[in-house]
Amino acid sequence: MALNGTMPRCTGCQSLERHRVYRIMFERLGPQAFAEWSSIQFSPDPTVDPKWFASFELSIYGEPGGIDIQAIDRPDEAYDYVGCSHVLEHVGDDRAALNELLRITRRDGLLFLSIPDPFGEDVTRDWGFAKPEKFGHWRVYGADVVHRFKAYIPDQPVLAYRGRDPVTGESTGCFLMPRSSERHRWIVERLGDTVELLSGPSLR
Repeated sequence: MALNGTMPRCTGCQSLERHRVYRIMFERLGPQAFAEWSSIQFSPDPTVDPKWFASFELSIYGEPGGIDIQAIDRPDEAYDYVGCSHVLEHVGDDRAALNELLRITRRDGLLFLSIPDPFGEDVTRDWGFAKPEKFGHWRVYGADVVHRFKAYIPDQPVLAYRGRDPVTGESTGCFLMPRSSERHRWIVERLGDTVELLSGPSLR
């Protein structure tokens, strides 16, 4: 159930609130822009369509070929698009993970990061271990995740996007990390006031 008591899951595509909110965001960015991009997605996520990209790789940790985002076995700047959906809270060293995700993103590329809604709580709860009753989460992020961004990746702009699900009315958000000034301007021009600079320098 959604927080307001409505049924959130689509019986057709199985999307939830966050998937619809993020899909609207990507449609505003314009999927046609990704036609020549190489991409990798960490964890299954119906937000993006693999057919948008020239190449698409899916990594599911714990399954054959799955990659540990704390030590990604890929060269620097290997992908134009890197998507990481609801994985960061499952790793012990989120500093290493963030830096690894950015390392494999090309200089004109984009890192999309989704974590369980950090705007719903003020303070991150970090247990220092994977808590079984919390689906193996090491932590639940709060709005103070901005302090981790500032400490872990101080030179990287982190743009916060917030949107409202047209089905349930619930709002949620995600983070976009452009790797160049051109990509930064492209995001802001298309998303307008639904996106704001949360951390790091403006490249616009």
